[in-house]
Amino acid sequence: MGDMAKKALGRGLKALFQDDGFVSVSKDEAEEPAPVGSIGSLSIEKIIANPFQPRKEFDETALEELKNSILENGVIQPVTVCRDGDGYQLISGERRLRAVTLAGFKFIPAYVIEAHDDSTKLELALIENIQREDLNAIEIALALKSLTTKCNLTQEEIAQKVGKNRSTVSNFLRLLKLPLQIQDSIRSREISSGHARALVNLPGEQQQLKVWKQILSHQLSVRQTEALVSRMFKEQSKPLQTASSERSSYLTELESMLRNNLATKVRIVEKKGGKGEIHIQYFSNDDLDRLLELMRHE
Repeated sequence: MGDMAKKALGRGLKALFQDDGFVSVSKDEAEEPAPVGSIGSLSIEKIIANPFQPRKEFDETALEELKNSILENGVIQPVTVCRDGDGYQLISGERRLRAVTLAGFKFIPAYVIEAHDDSTKLELALIENIQREDLNAIEIALALKSLTTKCNLTQEEIAQKVGKNRSTVSNFLRLLKLPLQIQDSIRSREISSGHARALVNLPGEQQQLKVWKQILSHQLSVRQTEALVSRMFKEQSKPLQTASSERSSYLTELESMLRNNLATKVRIVEKKGGKGEIHIQYFSNDDLDRLLELMRHE
């Protein structure tokens, strides 16, 4: 995007099309957009909805506020579209498109990109929205899952495309294994993604629901939730610890440290001759991936 376009977007829709070859535009009148790779004005009637939109909920109050902002300042950032027959398919910017429609505009600034097939459109739409939109953690997780199932991308490839660490991608995907009640709680932002990451470390649905209810009833912070989960792991591991009075306090402390750092059951078995074993439990392939990623960073 050129400097002229960037400055114009900052002043809203009308400023985009004035000088240096840009056409003038009003609320009700505009020219067709520039070629692929450029920004221009596009008739809202020619834009079809994005079938791959990861956002499932649109807050009416927030849309009304965005509409008022657009009426006052214009559209600050263009939507992204690709050609689709005689019209265009929205890639990202559905909130802006809805708000502009509410504001009574017939045209919207649009950045036109190239996408030849549905697979490419899907990939672009999901990546654009993950990077740009204020999605909740479950919407992000579902979008990432679509990239794995519908676009056949590995977690490593997804991480590169969306600019996140592989462990971050894995942690988002693990949220989809939580009970639906907890997923709904994340969607409504009743609990945060930090709470969710602590809950997903618990091995069973019953325990996850139990801690979730405590988060709600006692308004626990993320740190308090993590401490609660850690205590639960300690209690569960007590029967596995050796009863020998000769067990060194160092091994006990080391076992506790590993358990807290890895957020899973860890048992150190001491044997004769200074030898021993470290038993680390995991509860799924994704949990194993998480542990391996933690160990690499350590």
